[in-house]
Amino acid sequence: MTTCERQTGFTLIEVIVVLAVMGLLLGTAMPLAGAVVQANRRQEAQDELARIAEALDAYYFERAAFPASLQATDFLGVCLQPGPGDTVVFDPFGAGQTYVYAVNAAAGIATVHSRGENGVDNGVNNEEHVVRVFGAAPGARRTRQRLRVIVEVLANHIESGGAVAGTWPQLRAAMGLGPTYDADGFGTTLRWTASTHTLESAGPDRAFGTADDIVL
Repeated sequence: MTTCERQTGFTLIEVIVVLAVMGLLLGTAMPLAGAVVQANRRQEAQDELARIAEALDAYYFERAAFPASLQATDFLGVCLQPGPGDTVVFDPFGAGQTYVYAVNAAAGIATVHSRGENGVDNGVNNEEHVVRVFGAAPGARRTRQRLRVIVEVLANHIESGGAVAGTWPQLRAAMGLGPTYDADGFGTTLRWTASTHTLESAGPDRAFGTADDIVL
C-alpha cells in the first residue's frame, strides 16, 4: 500500500499574489509616511514662528528696534531660547537654512516666513507660514509704562515747587530720573512743553504732530 504526502511550501501563484499585495501595501504606505513627515514639519514651523514672534515683540519692547538677524547674539539665547537641538530659527523646509527674516524699519514691521513644502522662497506674500510683528504694539506699551512712572515723579516735582523750564532731558535730570526716560518706546526723545505742562511721544512714526502721537 502506498501513501501520498502533502507537499509543503508556496506555489508560484501564491508567491505572485503575496508579492502583489506587498507591493500595494508599500505603494500606499510610502505616500502616507511622506504626508506625516510634511505635516510634522508644518506644525514645527507654525510653533517656531509663534515663538519667534513673541521674542521679537519682547526685543522691541526693550530696545525700540528689531534685531539685526534671528541669530544676533543679543536676540537668540536672550529673548529667544534656542530650543532642543538649537533649531528654533532653522526652517524645517529650508535644508539647514534659517527662516527668512526681513525688517521694514520705516514702517516698524518685522516679517518671518518659512519656505514651505517646496523648499523655495517664493516671497513673503506667497508663503503659507508667515508671522508679522508690528513695533507699534510693544513700542506703545513701553511708552505708556514710562509715562506712568514719569507722571508720578513729575507731579511730586511740581508740588514741591520744582522748576519745569527747559527741554525734557533737562527736566528729567532735575527730577532725578535716569537717561532711560529721555526717550519713548520707539527710541524718540520725548518733547516737553513747559507752558502747558505737556509731555509728548512722537509715536510709531517718530514724527511729532501726527495722529499717532501719545500725549501726557
